[in-house]
Amino acid sequence: MNTMDANLITLADLKPGEQAEILGYHGGDQRYKSKLLAMGLVRGVVLELLQVAPLGDPVVVKVLSYRLSLRKKEAEILKLRRVL
Repeated sequence: MNTMDANLITLADLKPGEQAEILGYHGGDQRYKSKLLAMGLVRGVVLELLQVAPLGDPVVVKVLSYRLSLRKKEAEILKLRRVL
């Protein structure tokens, strides 16, 4: 594992109120990636985890100027880096 990989996290690693920068995607269906891109989840954008449902799924994130609800399984393809 290189240093870059050691800094990668997923949405599941964040707690409500924490922010992360989108670095890219890994795995996943190309059509779903296209949907995420269309919703503003592009490289360099900072998102904030707002809420996690009581059973852990879905999660609500703030992206740009809106809130977005994502299933955890679908959000796992996001490569993130924690913003301090």
